[in-house]
Amino acid sequence: MKFSVLLMLCLSFFACSRTLEKDYKVVDASMEEIPEWVIDLEEWLDDEVDDEDFEKNRFYIYTSEPKNDRDIACKLAHANSAASVAAEISTFIKESFAQSKSGDPSKTDSKLSEYLQNDLYKEVQATITGIQQYRKYWEKRRYKQDMGAKKDWDGYVCTSLVKIPKKQLQKSFERVEKSLETKVNNQAKQQVNKLLKETKDKYLNDADSDSDE
Repeated sequence: MKFSVLLMLCLSFFACSRTLEKDYKVVDASMEEIPEWVIDLEEWLDDEVDDEDFEKNRFYIYTSEPKNDRDIACKLAHANSAASVAAEISTFIKESFAQSKSGDPSKTDSKLSEYLQNDLYKEVQATITGIQQYRKYWEKRRYKQDMGAKKDWDGYVCTSLVKIPKKQLQKSFERVEKSLETKVNNQAKQQVNKLLKETKDKYLNDADSDSDE
């Protein structure tokens, strides 16, 4: 089965609504039924996206908080998709360093540790380009106090599915690699470069390797 590491923030109200009691009624939507990619993205990718498209891209999903305006909700969902990409990559790098079998190099290098904690996310985010809107779904929800909402009001929730070429993501890793070269001491440089290369290969290729299973 195809596999993709996807950042599903807890703001994904469609996922949460399956386990929590709803405090609203859907009074309008862009589709008659909630699309499968909103409910079960992994299954949808496996069924609907061709192998070539899947192997060349990674997919990210984000659902907005309820907003008074539909366009604002959808613009925020799309914009936050980019932040989701940067957050996932930076988290993946930090976790790979922390779980390194040869030890976390940031534990003995204060400059490296500071970079990972304070600058890595911003560095990755600055390189994220080429994001393409792939799917979009919105709902107009009528929140009701008698259903558990804080007040009676209408809000729009929008879910954005985007894709970004892996070649573009590779550039993000390359920029981080260049930055790290100036942050680490000579003793740790070889270990850090090796670790980052392994992290990049795993992040960009895990979907390909798992799709052959």
